[in-house]
Amino acid sequence: MHAWKKLARTVAVTALLGSSAFVANPVLAQSPPEPPSRFAGSVTIDGQPAPVGTPIEARVGASSCGVAAVFHQGGEARYVVDVAGAATQPGCGTPGATVTFVVGGQIAPQTGSWRNYELVQLDLALTSASPTPSATQAAVTPTPRPPVAGTSLDRADGPSAWWVIAMAGLASLGFAGMGWAASRRQ
Repeated sequence: MHAWKKLARTVAVTALLGSSAFVANPVLAQSPPEPPSRFAGSVTIDGQPAPVGTPIEARVGASSCGVAAVFHQGGEARYVVDVAGAATQPGCGTPGATVTFVVGGQIAPQTGSWRNYELVQLDLALTSASPTPSATQAAVTPTPRPPVAGTSLDRADGPSAWWVIAMAGLASLGFAGMGWAASRRQ
C-alpha cells in the first residue's frame, strides 16, 4: 500500500504543478463586444403603412451600420434595426452619434441618437418621393449587410482559455481527492 500512496502523491503533485502552468501564463481577457443601439417604431409612407419587406438601412455618416425590413404587427407597419457600434464595425455608432434611416431608397426626415443602453423608439414617416429626386436621394441605395454577429460560447476555433483552466483545476481536484482516498485506505 505504501507504493500506492507514493504514486497518488506523485500524481497529485504533478497535476497541481501542471494546472499551475496554465494559471501562471497570463490570459488576457477580452472585453465583451459593445452591444448595438436598437431602434424600433412604425413606418408610414404618405400616411399609410409601409409595405411588408420594405428595406430599412441605418447609417452613421456614410457607413451602413444596420439593415432591417418592414413587418406588420397589430395592423401597423413596424421595424426593428440594430445599429452596430464603432468597436464592432468601423465608422458606425458612438455615443450620441446621429443615425439616419433610408426607407426603400428614400432618406427619412427623422433621425435618432446612437445609445446602446436603451431601446430608442422612433417612428419613421415619409412622403412619396417627387418625380425628380434630388442628387442626395438618387445617390442613396440600401446596401444589404448581414446582422452584426453576436457572441457565443461555442467557438469554431476550439475551446477558449477559461475552459482549459477550468478543466485543469477540476483535474487537479480529482487527483488530490484520489490521493486523499488512497491515504485513508492505509
